[in-house]
Amino acid sequence: MKRISRHAASAIGVVLFLCAVAGTVAMIWYEMTMLQTTEEKMTAGYVSIGAVACLLVLGFPYVVHESGHLLFGLCAGLRIGRVRVGWLCVGRDGLKFSKGRPAGETQFALRKVRGAHVRLFAASLGGPLFGLMYGVIFLLLWGLLPPHPALFFFALCAPSVLAEALSELLPAEFLSGKTDGLVLAELIGKTGETEIAIRVMKVQSLLTDVTLAEIPRGLLFDVPVIREDSPVFSELLKLQKEYLSASGDISGAERIDARLRSISEESGTVSEELS
Repeated sequence: MKRISRHAASAIGVVLFLCAVAGTVAMIWYEMTMLQTTEEKMTAGYVSIGAVACLLVLGFPYVVHESGHLLFGLCAGLRIGRVRVGWLCVGRDGLKFSKGRPAGETQFALRKVRGAHVRLFAASLGGPLFGLMYGVIFLLLWGLLPPHPALFFFALCAPSVLAEALSELLPAEFLSGKTDGLVLAELIGKTGETEIAIRVMKVQSLLTDVTLAEIPRGLLFDVPVIREDSPVFSELLKLQKEYLSASGDISGAERIDARLRSISEESGTVSEELS
């Protein structure tokens, strides 16, 4: 799957968002015209207000999306590190509030090294797949079953959940991070930052049973080329430095350390220029 540009992905995302808004408005209008009594219409109106509030304030599509990652990740045998939806973050340190974060994120850790790519593929696919399942199921139930306020509430959220799921399947990278589609593409090709992240996770998992010097060298050094300003690249360099030190290659460890300092200084300079 080829990566698409950020601008193209943004344009497609806007179209999907507008389709979701149009679909939600059409559902409200249709529900109002089908109801007979004033009381039923008032109830539908309250439900509509509540659904729109959940979409705008609570980010309901992101809740569904991250729930999919969480569910599929657990079923794949992964350890959950942290789950963040908007300003709400739940992790090992408990419940926290964050600012300036992406809409949603679920961080995993490996329990077993074997089958790491398959496990992470399932977890990454879980978010958009769960959203697609939610949207299709509740739209079908809303169209087939008799009117009910609870069903109408969850059905009203379905267009936005579907739009979020489809936009996440686009293989693109935004300032907030990579879409699930791009992560899946990198998992299939074993390339990019995703592959480096898996290598780091594998080493961290292996260190519970063996020493760093016993880790296969290729796991840390036979890796694809990525941007040096990527956080996962710095984590890889730190492990490489520790590996070389444990193996007795002091000069190699010093070269890695000098590279780490250079990257840190460059990132600090860029941050000062942006501020």
